[in-house]
Formats: sequence, C-alpha cells, structure tokens
Amino acid sequence: MSTLFLAKLYNAATGNALALRSTDVYDVATKKYLSAHISETNIALAQLQAAIAGKAPSFVRNDIAARDALTVASDNVLTGSFCWVKDASADSTVNSGAALYLAEVSEGTITWSKVTEVESLDVVLQWANIQGKPSSTASQIDQAVTDSHTHSNSTVLAGISADNTSGNLIYNGVELNGETGIAFVSNLSDTATFNGQIKMVVEEFDPDAESGSGE
Repeated sequence: MSTLFLAKLYNAATGNALALRSTDVYDVATKKYLSAHISETNIALAQLQAAIAGKAPSFVRNDIAARDALTVASDNVLTGSFCWVKDASADSTVNSGAALYLAEVSEGTITWSKVTEVESLDVVLQWANIQGKPSSTASQIDQAVTDSHTHSNSTVLAGISADNTSGNLIYNGVELNGETGIAFVSNLSDTATFNGQIKMVVEEFDPDAESGSGE
C-alpha cells in the first residue's frame, strides 16, 4: 500500500487551484519512497545494459546479397554474429535452400563462414559419392566380411596347433617334429621311401584280432 502526500497550490487573486504537487510517494510495505524505487530500477537497467553490451546479435536475411549488405557500423555485426540466409543458393557450396553463417569481424571487415545448411540436415550419402573410398565395391566388401571366417576345410584347420616349447606343428594332438608332408601307405610292411614325411597307414582295423580274441 502506498500513501501519496500532495500539496495544492492556489491563485491568490482568484482562489482557483493552480496545480497539485507531490512531495513524494511513500510505500508503507517496503518503507521506501517512490524516488528510491526509481533509483533502484535505473541501477538495474544500467546493469542489464552492461550485461548485454557487446553481445553479438543474430540476423535473418532472404539471400546472400542481403547478408553481404550487413555492416558493422549500421547493423552492429560483431564477431560471433549469426545470419540465417533463407536462400543461400548464391553460395557455390549450397545447391539450394537455407544456410547458417557465422561472422568474424576484423578491422571493420566481415568474413562469413558457413556453419550448416538445410541440404545436409537430411542428407543420404551414397557409396559412389564418397571421396577416397576403397576401390572394392560395397558388395565385394560385404562378401569379404561374410567369408572372413568361412573355410571349406574348417575341421582340418581346427586340428592344427603348435607346441608352446618347441614351436613344432601339432595336428590332432600329435607333434609333427618339423616333418613336412604326409605319405599314405596301405600296410606297415610297405617299404616306400618317405624322405622325412609322416608315415600314415590306412588299413582295416580288427579290434578282436588285436586283442588276441578269435571269438
């Protein structure tokens, strides 16, 4: 609640009221006069002006020519100012549509750099348009990934390992002692020359005959 103290001025000759004069407005709630509130408001506005001083403004222009018409002196373009150009097709890097630019000011000269463009927001990149890509086609690369762990002789390969101490090749748990190749014979009496190869006998096996049981 505020209380207004007024003084009425009169014309001494006619007795008519000339004016109403306020000594001040006193706010009972805050216990301050209106002049104090006005002073505090002015201080707050000055602080706000100081806070926003130097902040880079942003602009919206219809085309590149209108963007280039912006100046430091008349439009207060600052380093960090943005300009949204609705039709940026005059930019050689923009086929069509809008683009956003960032200003850098040096000695009164404005240099605009493209930040993004509408075309790139929903771009669908095709393999054929990638620069520096491998010479292989996308389908060839996909097939190479599919075949990366496919081997027709995977069972044989799974049986190959190496001895941790000697480093010799091991196949199905048997150390090959550096031998090379495998020679196949039909029985143990075969006198073939193996020349350092592994001798592998392929013949029918009779478990009853080996155990001495004729039954």
